[in-house]
Amino acid sequence: MHSRGQLPSMHSLSMWNSMIQASVRDGLFSESLNLYCSMVSSGLHGDKFTFPFVAKACAKMKLLRDGSKVHAHSILMGYEGDIFVQTSLMDMYSKCSALRESRRLFDEMPTRSLVSWNSMIGGYGRGSLINASFELLGQMRGLGLRPNASTFVGLISGCSSPSGWALPQGLSLHCYGIKLGLSTELCISNLLISMYMCCGLVDTALSLFELLEERSTVSWTTIIGGYVRLGDHRKALETFNRMRLCDIGLDAVSLVNLTSACSLSGSLPQASSAHALMIKSGCVGKSSTSNSLLNSYAKCHDLISARKVFDFIPEKDIFSWTSMLAGYVHNGCANRALGLFEKLLMEDIEPSEVTVTTILSACADFGSLDMGQKVEAYVKSNKLELSCRVQTSLINMYCKCGSIERAREIFHLAPHKDVALWSCMINGYAMHGMGREALTLYEEMKRQGEIVPDAIVFTSILSACCHSGLIEEGFKFFSSMQDDFHIDPSIEHYFGLVDMLSRGGQLDIALNVIQKLPTKVQTQVWSPFLSAYRSHCGLHLKDFGGENLPYMRPQNCGNYILMSHTFASFGKWKDAMEIRRLMDERGFVKKPGLSKLESSSHTD
Repeated sequence: MHSRGQLPSMHSLSMWNSMIQASVRDGLFSESLNLYCSMVSSGLHGDKFTFPFVAKACAKMKLLRDGSKVHAHSILMGYEGDIFVQTSLMDMYSKCSALRESRRLFDEMPTRSLVSWNSMIGGYGRGSLINASFELLGQMRGLGLRPNASTFVGLISGCSSPSGWALPQGLSLHCYGIKLGLSTELCISNLLISMYMCCGLVDTALSLFELLEERSTVSWTTIIGGYVRLGDHRKALETFNRMRLCDIGLDAVSLVNLTSACSLSGSLPQASSAHALMIKSGCVGKSSTSNSLLNSYAKCHDLISARKVFDFIPEKDIFSWTSMLAGYVHNGCANRALGLFEKLLMEDIEPSEVTVTTILSACADFGSLDMGQKVEAYVKSNKLELSCRVQTSLINMYCKCGSIERAREIFHLAPHKDVALWSCMINGYAMHGMGREALTLYEEMKRQGEIVPDAIVFTSILSACCHSGLIEEGFKFFSSMQDDFHIDPSIEHYFGLVDMLSRGGQLDIALNVIQKLPTKVQTQVWSPFLSAYRSHCGLHLKDFGGENLPYMRPQNCGNYILMSHTFASFGKWKDAMEIRRLMDERGFVKKPGLSKLESSSHTD
């Protein structure tokens, strides 16, 4: 928290409280924190009316460090036992994902209101700790407290898992809600619809939706948001248009869902239309809608519009910065991402885990070892959490920047290793042609018995075998993936298998594998075969030519050009001309290539 200068002298604490509370109610959370800092600087200290609102501002902005300072201030002022202050701080900790601190406050409270119980249950629900939330529900009922709608909000939110693992608990809550007469309340119905949509039970969700006597904006956006989560942008946009025909008012959530659907469709005209509707609705400038809009533009590859939206956000939160960084990274503008990250640090904004992993991805893509080392140093010096995700990103960055030894150090020092961390290190060895080390690491992972290899692990293993000429071992792993772990091969696995065989000169076997694949898969795996065919001078396959076109069906310009050059290099001009004719017929144009060089400065 930083004060932006002193406001005119105000000696009344109630006046400060009124201004802070008004800022929070208006959603100006950063301004409310600045007011609080100015109040403290003026010599006044908060009371039981100040701290709950300041804690709420910290919760909304996910500012755990600042929230902890507010907690310390409240203790200094003697409000450690105040039920309203403690409940607000407990809620702040849970919304900042600090559930251990939240539970400690809950356990220390001498008396608890229903709001206190609901806050803790809601914290567990948001953290998908459904068993812990049900345990608290049992304790609450044992004390004679009757659950209300807010209790159910916290409980049901924990059952909305895409995997559907908590669906049985959700069904029991639905039944319990009917028994208590709460299921007909609109907020509960909306949450149940959301739960069923999230668990993939679309028909059940739609049945509940159609049974609603009255549908609020939330009801509609729940269905639209459900379709967005399921990746069905067409249904999402259709439902949005249906909502508009019903003359339902738009809010920030409905507009976020709209722009998210546009992101899925990748349609720039739709994103522009959503922008116009956002302006008409007066929602431009709000962080949530603007963040979603700039993300939509970035997904549609319009970085100029995305940056304009970013620059016009009056109060940029960490999600704004991260969305813009991700937009640059995903569009291949790693250098601009690095420049923006440096600007973020100058603004004294604490990066989130997602921010750190995003910028490390930019360092990896751009080959910026120096910047990657600075990011690691920043994480350590600011005592940011070195989660598995961050460590995986660091390993990936160091591997791609050529520092395999540093990647290995981070891997071995990691106290907890998930499957992504193991896979990343295996892939790092593969990148550096250290196939034996990759296979040894895989065997070590299996010996520990805690991690079950997934599809990505086997992609990395096949890559390691490919780059080290370990063809026999690669075949064994490809079979083991299916027989021992029941993983169906994906395009990536077939690509790795064909690449391994082709590089190893086993062109006959590679061609046989390709021709047995479905057409959709074939189009993705021809490039390694054609490259090897050319480099091996068509070994054993001198008769390979245009008659194989029915099998190839290449769907991208690169495959056409590679095939044409391959045939031309062996003097098969008729086949080469046929490829060129097909390119012209299908309107393929080769895009010019680009090269990247790292400079000492990064352009923002």
